[in-house]
Amino acid sequence: MRPEDCVIVTPLNGAAASMRQGVAVMSLLAAALGSACGETPVRTVHLQGTVRSLGLQNPIPGATVTVQWPASLGGGQTVLRTNMSGQYVTERTLRQREVSCEGIAISVDAPTFATAYTRYTEADCGSPALTLDFTMYPIPR
Repeated sequence: MRPEDCVIVTPLNGAAASMRQGVAVMSLLAAALGSACGETPVRTVHLQGTVRSLGLQNPIPGATVTVQWPASLGGGQTVLRTNMSGQYVTERTLRQREVSCEGIAISVDAPTFATAYTRYTEADCGSPALTLDFTMYPIPR
């Protein structure tokens, strides 16, 4: 069995009587897969950074950070805002043997600044975290 074939099943609490058979079947399936998937480690990718303005390097609070996760990390996107210090933090947890951060794409938007974008091209996810900082260019009014 390949790691990507592993399924994590969470039983339903308080399932109705008509659902009990389905829950029982899911429990049997989870037990059957458990031995093959139990050896697959849980990995967490931590992504962090600081968004600052060009020049004085002032933090930019409230900037919108959009992370596009590659298929190797489960796909999808995460949208968050920077804190008062211009920092952002997010993570992705998955069950697989190897983790590659290649292909993570991040865009940063903030009022009165040009949008910043980067695509991470390395497989290494950093230790303990992958740090990607951004310098934002002000747009003249």
